[in-house]
Amino acid sequence: MRRTSIAKLREGFIARENVFVPDTNIPIVRSDMLLTNRMIELLIKYGITQIFVDKPVDSDDPYEEPIPKIMPLINEQLREEALDGIRRMFTIVNEGSLEENMTTAFQAVKEVGDVVDELVVTLSDEANAFVHIEGIKSYDDYTYHHSLSVAVLSIAIGKSLDLPEEDQKLLGRSAMLHDIGKTLVPVELINKPGKLTDEEFKIVQQHPKLGYDYLVKMNVADERIWPGVLYHHEKLDGSGYPTKVQGDELPFISRVIAIADVYDAVTSYRSYRKPMPPTDAMELIMSEMGFDYDIVKAFMEKIEPYPHNTCVELSDKRQGIVIDTTYSQRPVIRIRDTEEIVDLMDLSSMNLVIMGVVVDDSE
Repeated sequence: MRRTSIAKLREGFIARENVFVPDTNIPIVRSDMLLTNRMIELLIKYGITQIFVDKPVDSDDPYEEPIPKIMPLINEQLREEALDGIRRMFTIVNEGSLEENMTTAFQAVKEVGDVVDELVVTLSDEANAFVHIEGIKSYDDYTYHHSLSVAVLSIAIGKSLDLPEEDQKLLGRSAMLHDIGKTLVPVELINKPGKLTDEEFKIVQQHPKLGYDYLVKMNVADERIWPGVLYHHEKLDGSGYPTKVQGDELPFISRVIAIADVYDAVTSYRSYRKPMPPTDAMELIMSEMGFDYDIVKAFMEKIEPYPHNTCVELSDKRQGIVIDTTYSQRPVIRIRDTEEIVDLMDLSSMNLVIMGVVVDDSE
């Protein structure tokens, strides 16, 4: 018995589970029935994507369990609208002429704000009680996808803290623009594949101030979001940059964005390093003394590192599908080859850890 995608089903396969019309008790398929083409058509019609089956004994069809697709956090249209708005704003800043770009900059900021408003509504959906951002990430155009991911995470933290909707929108807008100053840093430093020299790092460290100065000079966006841009790399203990502001002087909005920024950065692919596993990234954030504890706690309550249906690799090299996320960092996994159920919270599995997410690159 294996779970397989509807696209790979054939007439004559044997169903090994009951499948009903969504939100009803009307059966489409009963366990142990032979599938017919009509049943398969109904499964497709009602949006069923996978089902447990056995192949016929005399079947020569290739038969393997696919890696399930994780439902996207935001739909493709909203994702592209967000990325387009971010690209436009970054391009405007890069062109550099305040007088020529003033009107365009205002329009771009408005577009970014409209997208953030939609994100706040989308993330209010009960189906998104937990947040996962794997589907937003991209190796290409890292800065744009990073800005969107940090905005989503920041809004999610705001929701976890029960902030008013208006404050969630401010968080999202500030997070969308938090790295705008990188367009004013030499591109060869931003895209350098190796480690920066001390001198190069000092230059890159100026991007929060450069971005803040640009927004103030242009007088675009709500001035309440500007501190999030300026202070998003600062720490409560004064170990951040570029101003070394610390403690109570550090604005709340920047404390939130700082956590979202680090989490997305370390879990993303970069040309010079592999991404950190989500659970390791969460451990890193929990151990960082420069972060606000209450915000870290809210972040941990909202983030789901391995959503239902994620394919993961364990430390013993076995791969499996996440089927229960009651304990989000130690989920229940069904091993792909053997159908064995592994509960990472069980004492017998305490020596196992998730090494990373397995991505289906067959398409």
